[in-house]
Amino acid sequence: MKRIVLAFPAAACVALLAGCGSSSVNAALSKSFNYGAPQAPSASEQAAASSAQANLSDATAFASAPDGTKGAAVASFVDELAAAALGSSPLGIAAPAPATRTRMVTRAVTSDCAVVSGNTVTFKNCTETDSGFTITLNGSISASAGSVTWDVSGGFSGTDAASGVSVNLNIHDAGTIAVTSTTVKGSATSEFGGSVSAQGQHASFGLDTAAVVDMTYQTTPSYCVTSGTVEVKRVWTQRPQGASGPDFADVAVKLTWSGCDAVQVAHST
Repeated sequence: MKRIVLAFPAAACVALLAGCGSSSVNAALSKSFNYGAPQAPSASEQAAASSAQANLSDATAFASAPDGTKGAAVASFVDELAAAALGSSPLGIAAPAPATRTRMVTRAVTSDCAVVSGNTVTFKNCTETDSGFTITLNGSISASAGSVTWDVSGGFSGTDAASGVSVNLNIHDAGTIAVTSTTVKGSATSEFGGSVSAQGQHASFGLDTAAVVDMTYQTTPSYCVTSGTVEVKRVWTQRPQGASGPDFADVAVKLTWSGCDAVQVAHST
């Protein structure tokens, strides 16, 4: 599920959930960042490390037993990780409450339109509507020869009756993660853009996110990352007109593990 915040000068903050992966032209994947010295993680960065570990555990599980729920966790990996590690992007309005948005995505993923065939889960026009908003998912997630590959597109649109806020967004998630009994390596990307209108104001935007993964893990006595890195990068492809300041800067963090639950974080400079 994608979690991102959009903000008009005169509007309340809004968190928006939706789901999906990446493309070969992803601006974040190709951009290089310089980093400061590694340091102990903040509470949110520690949560990001835990999120990375949990979602990559789902990737290893999906590789051996594909299903829609694990597949959704794999596809949403980069967006959940970016939200935890980098914070929500600025921009704001009020879409459905978090519980409603989560319910919509969960129903779409687990509905009859999510078909498991062999090692592939396919989403074909998986649509859910709630509180005036509609989410639609299309694409597939596959496991083969020790890797998990996904390419999922989504749309999220609607108008909030109480606030009059209208949202029309397109999402595309993709990636390939190679899984062995001890390693997880690969990349995940997300392109997210569209428009939001409220109180006579209108904003269009585009945002690319990427995660580059190179980690070693153990499964006994419990699953944990023992070494390696995850680099999370977020790049604007279209800033809203008039947007400026640190909230609209391109940013990145690099998480580095030296043992189970031993992680440090370096910030882009």
